[in-house]
Amino acid sequence: MTLLVALGQNHIQPGFEQALEHLSERKPYEESEGDEAVGPLLTFLELVHIGDLIQQMVDVFFNQEVVRSHSLLLLTVGGDD
Repeated sequence: MTLLVALGQNHIQPGFEQALEHLSERKPYEESEGDEAVGPLLTFLELVHIGDLIQQMVDVFFNQEVVRSHSLLLLTVGGDD
């Protein structure tokens, strides 16, 4: 659980806040033309996709660890849940 808190509070949340601040301050159509105007948005969306992938990996790892620890606890206690 500490890993999830550390990832969320120390990495993911500040990264999204910084990205959203940067995107909200940009005026792409006033600064550039054509594909240059959407380049940073595409980069942001790619990073969101990568962040989602990381979140899914953490979720799978967390679920496997919970199942493993629950199984070990049941073996130790001798329960049949």
